[in-house]
Amino acid sequence: MPKPVALQASPVTSTAARWQAAARPAGLVLLLLVAALYLLGNTLLDGIELKTYDMRLKAHPATGDTAVVIAAIDEQSLAALGRWPWSRSTLAQIVERLDTLGARVIVFDVFFTEPENRAALEGIERLEREQGLNPTASPYARVKRELSTDQALARAIEKSGKVVLPMVFLMSADEARRLNPADATRQLGLLESQAVKIIRQRGPDSFGFPMPQTAGLLANLPALTRAAHASGHINTFPDQDGSVRWAPLVMRYQQYFFPSADVQAARLYLGEAALILHTGSDGIHGLQLGERFIPTDESGRALIRYRGKSGSFPTFSIAELLAGRVDAGRVRGKIVLIGTTAVGIGDVRVTPVGEVFPGVEIHANTIQNLLDDDFIVRPGWMLAFDMIAMLVLGGLLAWLLPRLGLLSSAFVTFGLAGAYLTAAVLEFRWQLVWLNVVYPLLLLTLLFISTTLIHYFGAERERRGIKRAFQHYVAPAVVERILDNPGQLGLGGEKRELTVLFCDIRGFTTIAERLAPERLVPLLNDYLTRMTEQVFRHEGLLDKYIGDAVLAVYGAPIARPDHAVLACRTALDMVRAARALQTEWLAQGLPALDLGVGINTGPMVVGNMGSKNRFDYTVVGDAVNLGSRIEALNKQYGTHILVSEFTWRQVKDEFLYMREVDMTTVRGRSEPVRLYELLLPEQYPHMDWLQEYARARDLYRADLRAKARPVFEKLATDLNDPVSRYYAEHCQAPRRRRGD
Repeated sequence: MPKPVALQASPVTSTAARWQAAARPAGLVLLLLVAALYLLGNTLLDGIELKTYDMRLKAHPATGDTAVVIAAIDEQSLAALGRWPWSRSTLAQIVERLDTLGARVIVFDVFFTEPENRAALEGIERLEREQGLNPTASPYARVKRELSTDQALARAIEKSGKVVLPMVFLMSADEARRLNPADATRQLGLLESQAVKIIRQRGPDSFGFPMPQTAGLLANLPALTRAAHASGHINTFPDQDGSVRWAPLVMRYQQYFFPSADVQAARLYLGEAALILHTGSDGIHGLQLGERFIPTDESGRALIRYRGKSGSFPTFSIAELLAGRVDAGRVRGKIVLIGTTAVGIGDVRVTPVGEVFPGVEIHANTIQNLLDDDFIVRPGWMLAFDMIAMLVLGGLLAWLLPRLGLLSSAFVTFGLAGAYLTAAVLEFRWQLVWLNVVYPLLLLTLLFISTTLIHYFGAERERRGIKRAFQHYVAPAVVERILDNPGQLGLGGEKRELTVLFCDIRGFTTIAERLAPERLVPLLNDYLTRMTEQVFRHEGLLDKYIGDAVLAVYGAPIARPDHAVLACRTALDMVRAARALQTEWLAQGLPALDLGVGINTGPMVVGNMGSKNRFDYTVVGDAVNLGSRIEALNKQYGTHILVSEFTWRQVKDEFLYMREVDMTTVRGRSEPVRLYELLLPEQYPHMDWLQEYARARDLYRADLRAKARPVFEKLATDLNDPVSRYYAEHCQAPRRRRGD
């Protein structure tokens, strides 16, 4: 016999609430974890963020006219002038030619650290000493002039008065140790004048903020350095993926801050604009170039806004320049960068817009950014903004998602993610501000996944709880429907219209007295099992067993409009099953089995009821009590299935063979209730007699009992109809019964 299981102290309705409550602290933990990853840095996530930056940069490159052109040391030039490096006399011709064409600034992206033809000149000088020749009147004077290409380049640079030469900071102490200390001191003395002279410090008068540490300085030949109008560094610092995104506009060496060659070129182009460095206790705030203020990060770097792939700047070959095929209109008033674009020379870099990108074009982009004041902005306070964005978005989702279903959660999460991503793209496009997108989107995604998983495991636990709670109460098919839509359950208690069915064995006390307990219990279990099968067959809820009685409910826990019909079908099958069981009992010499079923439909309260530590999912209410009273009246009328008028109204079109039995007042109710019998057609040879019964019943109601009595007696005798027998006996009474 199935054993009814009481719902345990934690009702299934509380499962979702517990998991919902667990989702919030889990969300906060994820929020703190992602925030910590962001603050500490994560190579993988930071690398992904760099790629999203590159995508935004490619989608919104800089546009407009350029003030920079490139004089390229390209494959054509190498073919015309020979392998690199060329003679410095050739470079002097390039300077002279650009000066003649009206270049406004000439920038060398080429380094001159060693004298040219040193060995030959030293050999001639040694020969002159050995021969005692006067150097100024030496027969080798013309040869020395031709070999003194460094001086020729210096003269060309000095005459031009618009040349910017590069210098390089050594970042490694090992590299710096290779330099002659005396030379290093001499080079610093030559370049000291190139350092930023005006520094505006906010806060304490100190430069203790961290910056990339420079260990040494590598400059051009002294003659060239003195001849140049300005010098600036050409250091670049790739990101972790090897791509060059930042331009170090200022670098610190000892107590000096040196601008880059790009800054020097822009300054000269703007009429030698004043150069002012703005610093604070946290680092460099920006670089003022005349009226322009260029914001930087704390290390003096700015994000380069590339114009596009390699070749985005006007370029001409030096071979064409020296051959006189470059029109002055391409050079006049421009900043001309002299650098290599030939891949074989090796000055190529990886950038967001190209994996083989000439270094000279990086400087061209940086100079143009300086002139247009359109660097990408990523100031130090963006760290705080990113943290606030994650706290706000993460906190909102951590609070909101546990309250929503899967589809709503997905809509909210991806809606917020899309809105933030759109804002980041628009901010980049309109304000040139780089907002971090990877960490906020990762946080939103993790919150959605974690909440979904928690909901899933919570739903699975709820499903197991529901299945455990209801598998002994309802049919497996009903359990599956409950599991498919737990929201249909009204486990917290609600009032709604349901149908109750009470089933009882008539004379069970007599049967129990005749049988030993060890014999009685198996028989009772067999009987209850068969009755329960009928309840489950018609998707009823087995509320409880009360001794030999069965209480079933229809329309709960899942609401159904046909609950009254299902209850009546169950009653018919119960009577049929009881008859089959009775045949078995009689064959075993056991007492006869007679069954009474009472059905009522009406409003009742359904839900978890009981004590704090133990409760059942059950029904209570006057309609439930009426169903119990109706079942008991079967004994009085000799019927098997009695239903109330409230049930009859809902099933009269479904069942053809129903008859009105009586209108009576049951115990506990002041208002009478009309009762109907649900008949089994197989119990009678035919059903035409119901019309005779109805006529006799009308006569009885009209108090014409003398006319009604013969009809009732005939039906009782011919058909063994218990209700007709009941009325035949009552026709002899001198007065009508109450309720007739």
